[in-house]
Amino acid sequence: MKSAKFEPKFILSLTFNAIALIIAGVFIAKRGGISYILSQIGTTPPETSSPSWADIYYQHRRSVFEGLPKVSRPIIFLGDSLTDSCEWNEILNHPQILNRGIIGDTTDGVLERLNPILASQPRQIFLMIGINDLARKKDLSEILANYQQILATIQQQSPQTEVYVKSVLPIHPRLFEEGPSNELIRNLNTQLQQLSDNFSYSYIDLHRQFVDENQQLDERYTLDGLHLNGTAYLIWKAAIENYVDR
Repeated sequence: MKSAKFEPKFILSLTFNAIALIIAGVFIAKRGGISYILSQIGTTPPETSSPSWADIYYQHRRSVFEGLPKVSRPIIFLGDSLTDSCEWNEILNHPQILNRGIIGDTTDGVLERLNPILASQPRQIFLMIGINDLARKKDLSEILANYQQILATIQQQSPQTEVYVKSVLPIHPRLFEEGPSNELIRNLNTQLQQLSDNFSYSYIDLHRQFVDENQQLDERYTLDGLHLNGTAYLIWKAAIENYVDR
Protein backbone atom coordinates (compact mmCIF):
# COMPACT_ATOMS: atom_id res chain seq x y z
CA MET A 1 0.00 0.00 0.00
CA LYS A 2 1.35 3.39 -0.98
CA SER A 3 1.63 6.00 1.72
CA ALA A 4 -0.23 9.28 1.26
CA LYS A 5 1.79 12.18 -0.12
CA PHE A 6 1.04 15.74 0.88
CA GLU A 7 1.92 18.82 -1.16
CA PRO A 8 4.35 21.26 0.55
CA LYS A 9 1.80 24.09 0.31
CA PHE A 10 -0.78 21.89 2.05
CA ILE A 11 1.65 21.15 4.90
CA LEU A 12 2.55 24.85 5.13
CA SER A 13 -1.12 25.78 5.30
CA LEU A 14 -1.75 23.30 8.11
CA THR A 15 1.30 24.55 10.00
CA PHE A 16 0.27 28.22 9.77
CA ASN A 17 -3.28 27.46 10.90
CA ALA A 18 -2.07 25.29 13.77
CA ILE A 19 0.19 28.09 15.02
CA ALA A 20 -2.65 30.62 14.84
CA LEU A 21 -5.02 28.32 16.72
CA ILE A 22 -2.43 27.55 19.42
CA ILE A 23 -1.78 31.25 19.99
CA ALA A 24 -5.49 31.97 20.18
CA GLY A 25 -6.02 29.02 22.54
CA VAL A 26 -3.35 30.21 24.94
CA PHE A 27 -4.78 33.72 25.14
CA ILE A 28 -8.33 32.42 25.54
CA ALA A 29 -7.32 30.01 28.30
CA LYS A 30 -5.43 32.70 30.22
CA ARG A 31 -8.48 34.96 30.16
CA GLY A 32 -11.10 32.51 31.31
CA GLY A 33 -11.86 30.22 28.39
CA ILE A 34 -15.32 30.08 26.80
CA SER A 35 -16.88 32.49 29.30
CA TYR A 36 -14.37 35.15 28.23
CA ILE A 37 -15.17 34.55 24.56
CA LEU A 38 -18.87 35.02 25.17
CA SER A 39 -18.23 38.21 27.09
CA GLN A 40 -16.21 39.65 24.21
CA ILE A 41 -18.03 38.65 21.04
CA GLY A 42 -20.13 41.43 19.62
CA THR A 43 -18.84 44.06 22.04
CA THR A 44 -16.28 46.80 21.75
CA PRO A 45 -12.99 45.60 23.29
CA PRO A 46 -12.20 47.27 26.63
CA GLU A 47 -9.63 50.06 26.64
CA THR A 48 -6.33 48.52 27.61
CA SER A 49 -2.62 49.06 27.09
CA SER A 50 -2.29 45.63 25.47
CA PRO A 51 -4.37 44.17 22.64
CA SER A 52 -7.20 41.77 23.44
CA TRP A 53 -7.03 38.08 22.51
CA ALA A 54 -9.55 38.81 19.75
CA ASP A 55 -7.33 41.51 18.23
CA ILE A 56 -4.30 39.22 18.40
CA TYR A 57 -6.16 36.29 16.87
CA TYR A 58 -7.53 38.54 14.13
CA GLN A 59 -4.13 39.90 13.16
CA HIS A 60 -2.46 36.48 13.26
CA ARG A 61 -5.23 34.89 11.21
CA ARG A 62 -5.06 37.69 8.66
CA SER A 63 -1.27 37.40 8.39
CA VAL A 64 -1.58 33.63 7.91
CA PHE A 65 -3.97 34.16 5.00
CA GLU A 66 -1.65 36.70 3.39
CA GLY A 67 1.34 34.36 3.72
CA LEU A 68 -0.25 31.27 2.23
CA PRO A 69 0.64 30.14 -1.29
CA LYS A 70 -1.65 31.63 -3.92
CA VAL A 71 -4.30 29.35 -5.34
CA SER A 72 -5.69 30.11 -8.78
CA ARG A 73 -9.46 30.64 -8.91
CA PRO A 74 -10.39 29.12 -5.56
CA ILE A 75 -13.81 29.08 -3.92
CA ILE A 76 -13.77 31.47 -0.96
CA PHE A 77 -15.90 31.31 2.16
CA LEU A 78 -15.63 34.81 3.61
CA GLY A 79 -16.97 36.09 6.93
CA ASP A 80 -16.68 36.11 10.70
CA SER A 81 -16.68 33.41 13.41
CA LEU A 82 -19.66 31.62 11.88
CA THR A 83 -17.55 31.00 8.79
CA ASP A 84 -14.26 30.57 10.66
CA SER A 85 -15.71 27.78 12.82
CA CYS A 86 -16.42 25.27 10.06
CA GLU A 87 -14.08 23.12 7.95
CA TRP A 88 -15.76 23.92 4.65
CA ASN A 89 -13.47 21.98 2.35
CA GLU A 90 -14.09 18.85 4.42
CA ILE A 91 -17.81 19.21 5.03
CA LEU A 92 -18.37 19.87 1.32
CA ASN A 93 -15.63 17.46 0.20
CA HIS A 94 -14.06 20.09 -2.02
CA PRO A 95 -10.27 20.72 -1.84
CA GLN A 96 -10.45 24.06 -3.65
CA ILE A 97 -12.56 25.72 -0.97
CA LEU A 98 -10.60 28.20 1.17
CA ASN A 99 -11.93 29.39 4.52
CA ARG A 100 -11.36 33.12 4.93
CA GLY A 101 -13.51 33.65 8.00
CA ILE A 102 -12.08 35.37 11.07
CA ILE A 103 -13.62 35.48 14.53
CA GLY A 104 -14.99 38.93 15.32
CA ASP A 105 -14.83 40.27 11.78
CA THR A 106 -17.10 43.03 10.49
CA THR A 107 -17.95 44.61 7.16
CA ASP A 108 -15.10 47.07 7.76
CA GLY A 109 -12.67 44.18 8.29
CA VAL A 110 -13.77 42.30 5.18
CA LEU A 111 -13.41 45.46 3.12
CA GLU A 112 -9.88 46.03 4.42
CA ARG A 113 -8.67 42.52 3.58
CA LEU A 114 -10.50 42.08 0.30
CA ASN A 115 -7.71 42.97 -2.14
CA PRO A 116 -5.44 39.93 -1.52
CA ILE A 117 -8.50 37.68 -1.70
CA LEU A 118 -9.48 39.07 -5.08
CA ALA A 119 -5.93 38.80 -6.40
CA SER A 120 -6.57 35.08 -6.87
CA GLN A 121 -9.62 35.82 -9.06
CA PRO A 122 -11.91 33.44 -7.13
CA ARG A 123 -14.40 31.32 -9.01
CA GLN A 124 -16.94 31.91 -6.27
CA ILE A 125 -17.24 33.87 -3.03
CA PHE A 126 -19.74 32.86 -0.36
CA LEU A 127 -20.12 35.89 1.90
CA MET A 128 -21.75 36.16 5.32
CA ILE A 129 -20.93 39.20 7.43
CA GLY A 130 -22.77 41.73 9.56
CA ILE A 131 -23.76 40.22 12.91
CA ASN A 132 -20.80 41.81 14.70
CA ASP A 133 -21.58 45.17 13.10
CA LEU A 134 -25.11 44.97 14.50
CA ALA A 135 -23.88 43.83 17.92
CA ARG A 136 -21.54 46.84 18.03
CA LYS A 137 -24.47 49.17 17.32
CA LYS A 138 -23.31 50.22 13.86
CA ASP A 139 -26.08 51.98 11.96
CA LEU A 140 -27.82 49.92 9.31
CA SER A 141 -26.97 52.58 6.72
CA GLU A 142 -23.24 52.22 7.49
CA ILE A 143 -23.38 48.44 7.22
CA LEU A 144 -25.15 48.63 3.88
CA ALA A 145 -22.68 51.24 2.61
CA ASN A 146 -19.82 48.86 3.46
CA TYR A 147 -21.65 45.99 1.77
CA GLN A 148 -22.17 48.16 -1.29
CA GLN A 149 -18.43 48.87 -1.40
CA ILE A 150 -17.52 45.20 -0.86
CA LEU A 151 -19.72 44.05 -3.74
CA ALA A 152 -18.60 46.89 -6.00
CA THR A 153 -14.94 46.07 -5.31
CA ILE A 154 -15.49 42.41 -6.18
CA GLN A 155 -17.30 43.35 -9.36
CA GLN A 156 -14.53 45.74 -10.41
CA GLN A 157 -11.48 43.65 -9.49
CA SER A 158 -12.80 40.16 -10.20
CA PRO A 159 -15.74 40.49 -12.59
CA GLN A 160 -15.90 36.77 -13.37
CA THR A 161 -16.41 35.81 -9.73
CA GLU A 162 -19.80 34.40 -8.80
CA VAL A 163 -20.89 36.00 -5.52
CA TYR A 164 -23.37 34.47 -3.08
CA VAL A 165 -24.54 36.79 -0.31
CA LYS A 166 -25.82 34.71 2.57
CA SER A 167 -28.33 36.14 5.03
CA VAL A 168 -27.22 37.03 8.54
CA LEU A 169 -28.41 34.33 10.94
CA PRO A 170 -30.79 34.84 13.86
CA ILE A 171 -29.73 34.82 17.49
CA HIS A 172 -31.34 33.44 20.63
CA PRO A 173 -31.80 36.52 22.86
CA ARG A 174 -31.93 34.64 26.16
CA LEU A 175 -28.63 32.90 25.49
CA PHE A 176 -26.97 35.87 23.75
CA GLU A 177 -28.21 38.83 25.78
CA GLU A 178 -25.75 41.31 24.28
CA GLY A 179 -26.83 40.56 20.74
CA PRO A 180 -28.89 42.70 18.38
CA SER A 181 -32.63 42.18 18.03
CA ASN A 182 -33.85 39.58 15.57
CA GLU A 183 -36.06 42.26 14.04
CA LEU A 184 -32.95 44.29 13.21
CA ILE A 185 -31.32 41.20 11.70
CA ARG A 186 -34.38 40.62 9.51
CA ASN A 187 -34.33 44.25 8.39
CA LEU A 188 -30.68 43.93 7.39
CA ASN A 189 -31.40 40.74 5.46
CA THR A 190 -34.20 42.41 3.52
CA GLN A 191 -31.78 45.13 2.45
CA LEU A 192 -29.04 42.61 1.61
CA GLN A 193 -31.37 40.74 -0.70
CA GLN A 194 -32.17 43.94 -2.55
CA LEU A 195 -28.51 44.92 -2.71
CA SER A 196 -27.59 41.51 -4.12
CA ASP A 197 -30.23 41.91 -6.81
CA ASN A 198 -28.82 45.33 -7.70
CA PHE A 199 -25.45 43.72 -8.43
CA SER A 200 -27.01 40.65 -10.09
CA TYR A 201 -25.46 38.49 -7.38
CA SER A 202 -27.22 35.56 -5.75
CA TYR A 203 -28.82 35.83 -2.31
CA ILE A 204 -29.13 32.70 -0.16
CA ASP A 205 -31.65 32.86 2.68
CA LEU A 206 -30.11 30.72 5.42
CA HIS A 207 -31.95 32.64 8.15
CA ARG A 208 -35.15 30.66 7.71
CA GLN A 209 -33.26 27.38 8.11
CA PHE A 210 -32.40 28.08 11.75
CA VAL A 211 -35.37 29.87 13.33
CA ASP A 212 -37.87 28.35 15.75
CA GLU A 213 -41.57 29.21 16.07
CA ASN A 214 -40.59 32.49 17.76
CA GLN A 215 -38.40 33.53 14.83
CA GLN A 216 -35.22 33.27 16.89
CA LEU A 217 -32.25 30.92 16.66
CA ASP A 218 -33.44 27.44 17.56
CA GLU A 219 -31.81 26.20 20.76
CA ARG A 220 -31.14 22.85 19.12
CA TYR A 221 -28.41 24.49 17.06
CA THR A 222 -26.49 26.54 19.61
CA LEU A 223 -24.99 26.68 23.09
CA ASP A 224 -24.40 30.42 23.34
CA GLY A 225 -27.24 31.83 21.26
CA LEU A 226 -24.98 32.93 18.40
CA HIS A 227 -22.56 30.23 17.28
CA LEU A 228 -23.58 26.96 15.70
CA ASN A 229 -23.06 23.30 16.51
CA GLY A 230 -22.24 20.48 14.12
CA THR A 231 -25.88 19.69 13.37
CA ALA A 232 -26.45 23.27 12.26
CA TYR A 233 -23.47 23.18 9.91
CA LEU A 234 -24.87 20.08 8.24
CA ILE A 235 -28.08 22.03 7.59
CA TRP A 236 -26.00 24.92 6.24
CA LYS A 237 -24.14 22.47 3.98
CA ALA A 238 -27.38 21.05 2.58
CA ALA A 239 -28.67 24.56 1.86
CA ILE A 240 -25.66 25.66 -0.19
CA GLU A 241 -24.00 22.59 -1.68
CA ASN A 242 -25.90 22.81 -4.96
CA TYR A 243 -24.48 26.31 -5.49
CA VAL A 244 -20.85 25.21 -5.06
CA ASP A 245 -19.03 24.79 -8.35
CA ARG A 246 -17.51 21.34 -8.89
